[in-house]
Amino acid sequence: MRFVRYSLLDNAPVQQRMTDRKEIAQLVADHGRWWHEIELAPGVITPGDDSNRMKLPILDELGLPATLSGQRVLDIGCSDGFFSFEMEKRGADVVAVDFVPETYSGFSTARTILGSKVEYRMDNVYNLNSATYDSFDVVLFLGVLYHLRRPLAALDAIRSVMKKGAQLFVGTMLIDEYVLMPDNSVTTLDQLNPLLRSIPLWQSYPADSLNGDFTNCFAPNMRALHVALEEAQFRVVGECVVSMGGYVRATAVEDARSAKYQRLNARLEQAPFDPSIPYFLDEEGSQHAVTGVHSRAHQSPKSRWKWWPFNQ
Repeated sequence: MRFVRYSLLDNAPVQQRMTDRKEIAQLVADHGRWWHEIELAPGVITPGDDSNRMKLPILDELGLPATLSGQRVLDIGCSDGFFSFEMEKRGADVVAVDFVPETYSGFSTARTILGSKVEYRMDNVYNLNSATYDSFDVVLFLGVLYHLRRPLAALDAIRSVMKKGAQLFVGTMLIDEYVLMPDNSVTTLDQLNPLLRSIPLWQSYPADSLNGDFTNCFAPNMRALHVALEEAQFRVVGECVVSMGGYVRATAVEDARSAKYQRLNARLEQAPFDPSIPYFLDEEGSQHAVTGVHSRAHQSPKSRWKWWPFNQ
């Protein structure tokens, strides 16, 4: 794949934009730690570890619009703001969200230098709701999913601020090409068994087992990512597996059954009881006698039990 070097210079907001390269370079140096590489002036690029300019062509290939005039864009987990400012460059009205103050990352510094009007909100993805955020035409959810302890709840929250037909772009670690083994070696699902690609799977990363990072929690394979998005009322329309990660583009759809269980889950998390949501035993067509009665007397001789003493 041939990568194109992207800059945020062309068509960037000109109001209050800084032009003194020496002053810009000093602000970049004064901030210190950067995560994104952002070209803030000709030849002045923030020293970030994450080369987002290489990811942008992948998203473009998936269908990220080149022109976003008149559209609202939400950038979740924006960090230093590379994608937020790029979406503004393309004409969007952008809201950027991260869980720390904007001065913790390079966002505030970059916005000042660029003269940007991107709105920054310190918030958590789980708190997204239409009453506070209204709705968006495009949502970027890049590099966040595998850090979350409740990934499906996050997708539900994201769906709540998206119009029907709005586009969601997800970038996440995937296990299709990167399965972490018990001895810390790495393999692929195909090497283990090609059938595993078609089974929705999530790998758990206890403690700091993945890259020494305690915030790495769960990573799906591509099939599991599809399933999670479908459960949250999205339809996947494009995908790309890249090394140990991947990207999808999904369209927000309306599905009454999925919506009902989204409300059920929200009720379990937020309120003691909602009489408008049926109890699961009252579901039309539900069956709850399939497995029969379970007791130790019914266990086959091949059953294996392991008991843990309560005093351990």
